[in-house]
Amino acid sequence: MMATIVRHDGMEMPLDTFIDAYRMVRVDSYRLPSIDGGARLVAVDACGRVADGVYANSLDWHGVVAFRLLDGIAEAEPCFDCGTSTDESDVCESCADMDAWYS
Repeated sequence: MMATIVRHDGMEMPLDTFIDAYRMVRVDSYRLPSIDGGARLVAVDACGRVADGVYANSLDWHGVVAFRLLDGIAEAEPCFDCGTSTDESDVCESCADMDAWYS
């Protein structure tokens, strides 16, 4: 099986390398991120297509495998569960409430 190649900014690299090189957050398709719709970001899908500088509410999140918020735009609440943070200690109120509900 061939690796998916991403072509972006005049470079070509495998999908996993692209995600790591751009320090993107991987998206869990069963728990989509909760991001303000007006936030701009860079996203990549499983076919290696890059959406650069798009608004979060304009994406089909079910096809996105990874994303990165653009510099200068801070999300309201980073969260490990939503996939908007890689820090395990970051949990937004919504996910904390959901975890409390299921406990």
